[in-house]
Amino acid sequence: MKPVRPSFESLPLRDGDPAFSAWGLYGIDDQLGSLNLLTAENTLQAVKSEVQTGQRVTLDPPIDVLFHPTSGRSNFKQTIFQRGAGRPVHDDIVKFNTQVGAQWDGLRHLSYLDGDRFYGGVTLDKISGDTWVKSGAIAGRGVLLDYYAYAQSKGIQYKLVGDGAIHAISLNELKACAEWEGVEIKQGDILFVRSGFWAGYKALSDDEKTAFGKLKPETWVGVETCRDMAKWLWDSGISAAAGDAPGWERIPNYNSPPEAGLSGYTLHEIMLGGWGMPIGEMFELEALSDLCREHKRYSFFVTSAPLHVRGGVGSPPNAIAIF
Repeated sequence: MKPVRPSFESLPLRDGDPAFSAWGLYGIDDQLGSLNLLTAENTLQAVKSEVQTGQRVTLDPPIDVLFHPTSGRSNFKQTIFQRGAGRPVHDDIVKFNTQVGAQWDGLRHLSYLDGDRFYGGVTLDKISGDTWVKSGAIAGRGVLLDYYAYAQSKGIQYKLVGDGAIHAISLNELKACAEWEGVEIKQGDILFVRSGFWAGYKALSDDEKTAFGKLKPETWVGVETCRDMAKWLWDSGISAAAGDAPGWERIPNYNSPPEAGLSGYTLHEIMLGGWGMPIGEMFELEALSDLCREHKRYSFFVTSAPLHVRGGVGSPPNAIAIF
């Protein structure tokens, strides 16, 4: 029997657990988290309802797309070498930080910051890091909330990237965007929010891109860090959430203020550490936006196969949206 999904107000589920956590909902050893909401039934239904034309688009930018990675992380490096003199055979070795470029944050990426407790209340060594892949990866109905397109249509202006890019997308704005698109979010959906980051980043000069990577404090557009946002994400029953900016939520976000109603926590802590929900960052949503606008629908079938790395922390999404 599947567990009854509790209300947001009933979180945490156990005495002594961090605020808003759902540890134990799927059993004490669970490492799927919110991906438990991706079932064979709703995946099949998504194929039947969403795959209509066969058009497809990748949601991964090039791994080396960042001219200068943020947060002091290392650049992508590729070494190509020939397999012996005179042989037309080549191999390559690639080295990159999985937190650079498009990525899923895995359960090993972040714990509740006040206690070093990861999803389920366990320590880092107890998380396999590849359970999502072994369970069949991520495949289901995707929904794009194209906030950037919505904002442009409504005359809402904000800086997309760089110093001063601190616009926080509110819950009311996300709901208004969904209504503008005519899309409904269903349980198990994989949610994407387009802030316009890539449109802004691609317009920068090389010097500006370098300055962006070195910016302190870091400022990124994203969803608002507040209790109402957390409640909506939980109540909607989504299985995963991703955006196009370097952080899912607006940065700076750490130590949320008292008025946010999150007891000082961030959405990252609650979603990853509390619910086991994959958080996607820096997804390339520009071409997806174009297809959604062309088809006048903002739902689609999406697949994502993270790297199968035992003990992995994060991974490029290897994601494809299919219409």
